[in-house]
Amino acid sequence: MSLLEVDKVSLHFGGVLALSEVCFQVEKGEIFALIGPNGAGKTSMLNCISGLYAPSSGSIRFRGEELLGLPPHKRAAKGIARAFQNIELFKHMTVLENLMLGRHVRMRSGLLAGGLYWGKAAREEAEHREAVEEIIDFLEIQAIRHKPVGTLSYGLQKRVEVGRALALSPELLLLDEPMAGMNSEEKEDMARFIIDIHEERDVTIILIEHDMGVVMELSHHIAVLDFGRCIGFGTPDEIQSNPRVIEAYLGQAESEEVGSSA
Repeated sequence: MSLLEVDKVSLHFGGVLALSEVCFQVEKGEIFALIGPNGAGKTSMLNCISGLYAPSSGSIRFRGEELLGLPPHKRAAKGIARAFQNIELFKHMTVLENLMLGRHVRMRSGLLAGGLYWGKAAREEAEHREAVEEIIDFLEIQAIRHKPVGTLSYGLQKRVEVGRALALSPELLLLDEPMAGMNSEEKEDMARFIIDIHEERDVTIILIEHDMGVVMELSHHIAVLDFGRCIGFGTPDEIQSNPRVIEAYLGQAESEEVGSSA
C-alpha cells in the first residue's frame, strides 16, 4: 500500500477544468515532485490533498483511508502538513509564536485548563515548547526566535513557513514552491533542509518546484501535469526521456533558454 494514492481526481471551477482524472502514488519515505508549466494544476492538486479544495470526482487515500470529506484540520491531525507558496504566517507574531501555532492540532488540554495554564495544560505546553525549540535548532533560526515574522527577510520567512508545518510532526509534508523568490544561497540552504527533513526526520515529501536541477537531484519519483492532466510519471531519468514531457515542459524551457542566449 502506498502512503498516498491519488485516483482519477478531477476538479472543476464552474466551466473551467483544473484537474482531469489525475492519478499517481507516493511511497512512504520518498521525495515526490509535482512539476509542470504555470497553470498546470499543481497547487490545485496540493489543495485537494490538504482539504482546501473538494475534488469534483475521484479518490485520495492516505495510508489506505479515504480523505475526501475530511476537513483540513482532521487531515492535519492524521499527519499531513502544508507549507504554502504565498507565505501564510502571522506577520505581527514572533517566530516562536508562529511555530507554537503549528503544534495546536497536537494539543489535548481543554479551553479552560489552557486559559488558566495549570496542571496538565502547563505540562503539555512545556512539552510542545520543547518540540518547537528543537525545530528552531534544526532549521538554524535560533537568533530570530523572538523577532516578529514581518521583520524578517523573504528567505527566512519561507524557512519559518516550513518550520510551522514541521511543528505538526507530519508523516507527509506538502511543500509548494519552497524556493520561489530565493537567491542561489537561500536555495542551497532550503535544499539542504529538505534533504535533512526527509532523512533525519523520516518525513515523506511532496514538492512543487520550478527549478529542474533541484527537482532532478532531490526527487525519487516525479509526476508531470499539463493543463490539469498527468502526462508523465516515473523516476527523474524516465521523466527526462519522456517525449510528452519534453514537448510540454522540459523542451519548452530548453527552447526558451536557447532563444534568450541567441
